[in-house]
Amino acid sequence: MSAEVFAQIEVEVADIVDFGKTAIGHRRMVPITGGRVSGVMGHGVVLPGTDWQWIHSDGTVSLDAHYALQLDSGELVEVESRGIRHVAEDGNVYFRTSIRFTTSADRPDINQRLFAATGARLANQVVLEVSPVL
Repeated sequence: MSAEVFAQIEVEVADIVDFGKTAIGHRRMVPITGGRVSGVMGHGVVLPGTDWQWIHSDGTVSLDAHYALQLDSGELVEVESRGIRHVAEDGNVYFRTSIRFTTSADRPDINQRLFAATGARLANQVVLEVSPVL
């Protein structure tokens, strides 16, 4: 069953800050510098934030992004996105996240649902296709 696309989020990112192998694992941080959101959710901009990452021994990247959206309506929406990205030996990329949106606006379509996203990582951009979890 295919879910409706609720939002497309184009997240602009700066270069990776690599902390290297720490006492508890390989840690990276990716600054989120801006971007755009469009779709059923509304249109607007991505505000700055951060994506903290763990790099696992098999190459899988655990993602923990926290940032905000400002919709053209003026609504501020907090984004908490956790997921994984893995590039297989054949070059296929698996990139999925679970997302929780929160806003002070009267938006049960945002505040009372969970979302899942399929992602694509480009040079300095991440593109997320976000759908409600059915």
